[in-house]
Amino acid sequence: MAAGGSAELCEAALNTAPHLIQFLDSQNVALVDQSAWALGNIAAEGPKFRDRLKDNGVIPPLIKLLESKEPAVISEAAWVVVYLTSGPDNVSTQLLEHRLIPLLVGPLKDFLELKALAIPLIRALGNIASGPDNNTSELINEPGFLPSMLQLIQSDCRPVKKESLWLMSNIAAEHTGADLQKVIDAGFVPVLSQIATHQNFDIRKEAAYSLINLAAHGPEYVKVLPHHELLPGFLDFLRTKDHELISLGLRYVQLLLNSGIPDAPALLSEMNGVDALEAVILSDDRDQHRLASLLMDTFFGENNHGSRVPTPIPGTPDPNLFNSSADDGSSSLPPQYLKRASFSAAV
Repeated sequence: MAAGGSAELCEAALNTAPHLIQFLDSQNVALVDQSAWALGNIAAEGPKFRDRLKDNGVIPPLIKLLESKEPAVISEAAWVVVYLTSGPDNVSTQLLEHRLIPLLVGPLKDFLELKALAIPLIRALGNIASGPDNNTSELINEPGFLPSMLQLIQSDCRPVKKESLWLMSNIAAEHTGADLQKVIDAGFVPVLSQIATHQNFDIRKEAAYSLINLAAHGPEYVKVLPHHELLPGFLDFLRTKDHELISLGLRYVQLLLNSGIPDAPALLSEMNGVDALEAVILSDDRDQHRLASLLMDTFFGENNHGSRVPTPIPGTPDPNLFNSSADDGSSSLPPQYLKRASFSAAV
């Protein structure tokens, strides 16, 4: 079918979109499946194609398919939703007004054992969570969402686990304290901590994003994390040659040292963290070298007397972004939440 080919063919296939959308109402399951597949491929070509599909009225029949009792039909419809919601600012008010979030969340509990069929549901929800905070808040407060996600991040299906962890990393970037507390109360911190320290690096990285996003909201959230368990794993990140892992490791160490936890520098020293930071100082990456050097000079320099000096994040030229707290000299970090709009991060 043209919709599975080049952009030029997809452009031509747009002329068939009204018919494909009409076929979504068919009683022929195979026809519905193929039509949804074609529409998904068209939507994947970019914003212009997505907008044309929306203008042609694709949303109402998609919503109807998401209300189906057939897992395969729901999954195929969800793939179209994935592409309609991909990229920044593509979750239209129109989609959300059609109760998209409850329709995507509702089947999750039934898809826990269906593995691959759950992926488009998770990815569509991840796209929504990568948008404005009110979308993320709506997800957190949707009945059944957090319990289902707690199970999905522990799935033995690797793609499901990675997609779910990516989604939770965007959830952890939510700015509302009450919503973040619901994530904590639901039991995510110990599970994410276990994943961040006991899986392969690619899986650990996804869990690390969630924990760092949570901690970036302030010292009170840093103190929620089990640092004796987590620190060795994040120091492992510093010892790799992977740029992204090193950046995550530095970010965690920075959050920990700036949190005001009294024994944080001693804990880092005890776990050979100074050696790990010194290894990063030798890095060819200027930003990583600069931050590792600053952390060393601030907390482990010869003239250091235990003061808490704010340490800027690489790429943040203005150190005044960090405001010192009043009494204990510890610094509060600026918001540096790492929302990732592209679902490719989870693949």
